Amino acid sequence: MNLPHKNTKVLVLFICSLLGMVKAYSQTNNTDAVIKDIHKHCRQMLLSDTVYATERGLQLTEDIKYNTNAASYLKTLTAEGSWGDISYKNQTRGAWAPAGHLYRILLLGRAYFKNNDPAYLAAIHKALRFWIKNDFKCENWWHNNINVPFAYSSIILQLGDKAETDELDFLNNVIVKRIPVHAATGQNLIWQLDNEARVALIHNDYAAFAKAIAGMQGVITVTTGEGIQPDNSFHQHGAMMQVGNYGLSFVNSLLFWMSVTDHSPLAFDKVKQQIVFDYCADGLRWTIFKGAMDIPAIGRQLRKNAAVKRGINLHEDFNLIRSLDHSYQCRDVIDGFDYPSGCKLAGNKGFWRSDYMVQLKKDHYLMSVKMHGPFVKRLESINSENLKGAFINDGLALVQSNGKEYRDIEAIWNWTMLPGTTCDTTVDPGGKKAFATGNTSTFVGQVSNGAEGISAMDYSRMDVKAHKSYFFVDDMLIALGAGIASADKKNLVTTVDQSFHTGVLISGKNKNGQEWLCHDGKAYYFLDNTESVKTKTEYRNGGWEGVNNNDTGDDKPSAGNIVTTYIEHSKNNNYAYLIKPGVNVKQLQAGLNTGVKILANTTRMQAIATGNNIMIVFYHPGSITVNHTTIKTDKPCQFICKKNRNKLSNVWVSDPTRQQDAINLSIGKIIRQVKLPMGDYKGSSVKVTQ
Repeated sequence: MNLPHKNTKVLVLFICSLLGMVKAYSQTNNTDAVIKDIHKHCRQMLLSDTVYATERGLQLTEDIKYNTNAASYLKTLTAEGSWGDISYKNQTRGAWAPAGHLYRILLLGRAYFKNNDPAYLAAIHKALRFWIKNDFKCENWWHNNINVPFAYSSIILQLGDKAETDELDFLNNVIVKRIPVHAATGQNLIWQLDNEARVALIHNDYAAFAKAIAGMQGVITVTTGEGIQPDNSFHQHGAMMQVGNYGLSFVNSLLFWMSVTDHSPLAFDKVKQQIVFDYCADGLRWTIFKGAMDIPAIGRQLRKNAAVKRGINLHEDFNLIRSLDHSYQCRDVIDGFDYPSGCKLAGNKGFWRSDYMVQLKKDHYLMSVKMHGPFVKRLESINSENLKGAFINDGLALVQSNGKEYRDIEAIWNWTMLPGTTCDTTVDPGGKKAFATGNTSTFVGQVSNGAEGISAMDYSRMDVKAHKSYFFVDDMLIALGAGIASADKKNLVTTVDQSFHTGVLISGKNKNGQEWLCHDGKAYYFLDNTESVKTKTEYRNGGWEGVNNNDTGDDKPSAGNIVTTYIEHSKNNNYAYLIKPGVNVKQLQAGLNTGVKILANTTRMQAIATGNNIMIVFYHPGSITVNHTTIKTDKPCQFICKKNRNKLSNVWVSDPTRQQDAINLSIGKIIRQVKLPMGDYKGSSVKVTQ
């Protein structure tokens, strides 16, 4: 049948319109199916008994205890829907007690959907009504805008169709309005987007959920702002290292959503996933030894068991990464946990963006140093956390061999005598003056070739000046200090170590008259015979409230014998010592030869030679002759090279001032203009072509 031309057009338009409606209907059905599937997966995670049931960072501080049996919370819930052991008027900015109310409800939810006991469901609604009636708020915005929305939306996700109208109304009319955070960046932005994603799932809103996931992926980038740094450290609150605080929560949050969206159209881009995986493998895992995180990496949340919790957390994160990336192989090896045979973890890792260096040999030792200066801020003290750590970034140098040397020592540390630091012991380490100051020097940095490294600074703070360098080489930490000065040096000391006293402490002298100590499997050599070395052992006990005034219920007092070794500077302005783990008394008494030779220790240059390594800190342009070969530079720099058949090779340099674009370097008759890394990589190490 022939249709009139006009009718043909109408029919064609109708068919096209119908096809468009079918396509739109198909797309709508598809997105509906996707969001429902993701909703289901998310809810399964929240109701699971795995450690991934919720954001892990909230457990690191012991604010929330997920191992508690929900039956006890059911039993102790009052008629009005509260718990008698929670202080609802509490305004602690860190561990805010009322937040525990919501997390207990989450535990009740997990229990209910296992046992289907209506008493649990009734308790959940009763406890929620109590919260809705009181709408508790904290003086710290983080709890109001991030923590409470996170916990409340998670409860509603758990409940599903069992959520009551008033509970949904509170979510939509109160909680949702609090989620936006003004100018959020880094992990604070991830937390905001995390909450937006949860609300979107509750509403089965595909577009809103997709927007939140896209927002998270936008934050996953290597940056010199807040977030993952080019060296795989992590910054938050400006140029401040926050690896074990915000940086670990960053991983926890993102791995949760990577898992929830895996194999869906909204799965995270592989490139973005790899950035997170690389941060874990090339950053976080270098901070773990014997299953616990290195103290300077933890951040301000120095609480009992903080180091161990972070080690366990990262180990569990790697388990989740393996489920997302089956080709991860040995990159998930962490010291202190089981690992495949053949996997190794050893070398020097320079976090030059954070003035933090680690020398690690799996199962044997971890040595580290943390500094600060014009490019990296010292660790903050806020929310009643890090109350005494004004000097924790002033050259803190820790050497661990058994992993227990500093385990939970913070509560009884003398915070003016931190290992590796030079400090006036009469200064208040928690005072306003100390926290208002920082190192003002412009020379702070490091150089690393991946096996050995140097970290050095021209230190100037609170009337104390010193040139301090730390050399990591041949399983040793060698520390040099020069030009140590202060208006009053009477109480000025450099602390070699301050750790728990275990085993026997034995001292002696070698044939050159150099003093040595042996304690806890570590040898301490004092390389300058003019040094005034002191050692004292004392029993101490103290509560955690002096370090972190957040009552978490787990902060029982610490106690123990502490051994402190230090060098007095009332009559001496230099020091030189080395620490070598894995050494026993018999080796020392037999005359252990470390092979270390000090080439220079002045305010212009600090240098050592050991084995086939030559390591130099040029605070100023200068030269030095080693084995008939003169090394000369026209700019301040740090320098590492190898001796090979009387020739110097494998040369690495860096510019700790981050001000130069090139260095003119001569090694014997070889002259090179070394172009230095620029832009985001200023201050990093570069290998010199020869």
